[in-house]
Amino acid sequence: MKAKELRQIISNCWNEVVFTYNGKLSGVTSEVENSIPTFQVWHGDDFKYYSDVDDLMADPFYSGKSLNELVSLIEIRVL
Repeated sequence: MKAKELRQIISNCWNEVVFTYNGKLSGVTSEVENSIPTFQVWHGDDFKYYSDVDDLMADPFYSGKSLNELVSLIEIRVL
């Protein structure tokens, strides 16, 4: 999977994205209220919220790596 594909999956707000990185269960879920999406990410016990998918993709939240960096290194399950 490429970063552009993952970004589109997350942007659609229909699926949960789950993966393991650095020994920690991690992922992205979305919620839409009044047509405005909010994205929750987690990495082990750490959580963070984003309102912009590009910020989510670029933030080095996952043990110092961003989803843009990790996408080609991890196995992503889309639920």
